[in-house]
Amino acid sequence: MSEKRRNQDVNSAMKVWLIQVAEVLPLEEGARKMRTSMLADALLSRGHQVLWWTSAFDHFNKDWIFPDDTLRQLREGYQLIALKGRGYHKNVSLARYIDHRTLARKFRKHAEKMEKPDIIVASTPPHDIAYAAASYAKNHGVPVILDIRDPWPDIFLGVAPVYLRPLLSIVLRRDFQMTRKAMKMADGLVGVTRRLLNFGLNYACREGGERDRIFYLGSFRKEVSTQVREEMASRIGGIKDKFIVVFIGTFGHYNHPGILVDCAKMLSETNALFVLAGTGELYHQIKREAAGLSNLVLPGWLNQEEISALLDIAHVGICPTPRKRDDAFHNKVFLYLSAGLPIISAFQGELREVIEKRRLGFYYPPGETEALAKYIKKLMEDTALYQEMSRNALEAFKEDFDASVIYREYAEYVERMAVGYVGT
Repeated sequence: MSEKRRNQDVNSAMKVWLIQVAEVLPLEEGARKMRTSMLADALLSRGHQVLWWTSAFDHFNKDWIFPDDTLRQLREGYQLIALKGRGYHKNVSLARYIDHRTLARKFRKHAEKMEKPDIIVASTPPHDIAYAAASYAKNHGVPVILDIRDPWPDIFLGVAPVYLRPLLSIVLRRDFQMTRKAMKMADGLVGVTRRLLNFGLNYACREGGERDRIFYLGSFRKEVSTQVREEMASRIGGIKDKFIVVFIGTFGHYNHPGILVDCAKMLSETNALFVLAGTGELYHQIKREAAGLSNLVLPGWLNQEEISALLDIAHVGICPTPRKRDDAFHNKVFLYLSAGLPIISAFQGELREVIEKRRLGFYYPPGETEALAKYIKKLMEDTALYQEMSRNALEAFKEDFDASVIYREYAEYVERMAVGYVGT
């Protein structure tokens, strides 16, 4: 290894490739800002150029955004290249696996025709596209950062029946090898939690250092007008004197919100009103199960402004999951905290530690409807406790989870990695 300093100053404009295939794209006004969008905005505000590699397929609505491979100019210095894969109907499926392999192959093909970037930030999952990005980076002398969102491919073993796991480990052998090689090739590893950073470092077979960081997903606190707030209240209907319990997210097996339907039935005689916002593969199932419930509303997919309006009238945010999990902070956590909402969560690990240490809400065991209902009722009835946890939530957001701070620091880190690159 020989040290090479790139011939650029940290303040000079860079060409940055961001690779993330399963986020909301900034194609229209009011689109929800997720991690890649927020990092892109931070980099653009500092004078850099951004090319975002993504999929032509809408991961959330399971439909096509573009009919073919598409290069779209979003604004000056900001481009989007969407690659068409195969599409899929379920998040955990062979079809999605094939889709990602197709995207990785297309990335390799198209990347060779593009002007070389100064640095790449590639998200994993998908691990195969991250591997393709890391391989391209090493072949072209470009620094690469891997942004670790979920523990793929290990997560597939967790959802498989126990008796199938040994066989699945053999089937996924190449995927584990790709992940290991990608982590080792990365010049820097970023985790959205401490556990996920450690996951990457374990694969890379090294200790963490200055080039490895934790940047939480974070969120912005957005004020909404009285008019927008009233429109949302009208859309939900009958919110006066109601204690509004919200879930915002994808209706999938990982964050299965079905327990909230059972909880709504259990608390039907109280003033709790459940609002489950979002879409996903389980949406129609949830809709059928909630039929006839007067205290549960399904407003569907909401844009950024509508989410802010919902949070503004809500009282508590729920993070459900059907099995014991400890591997992520989700976007919804930061949204809830930005509005000063106490959180009731079924997630173990780092999220549970933060909730209990900072008194932001409660942990309930996955699948235990009575425990969830108990904590909702406790916050409804104990005003002093509710106000304390609400204050703590807003304080935690301001100190640690404000996206305006997180992504400024993330952009500064990307700049330092580009300037201080060490390669062969």
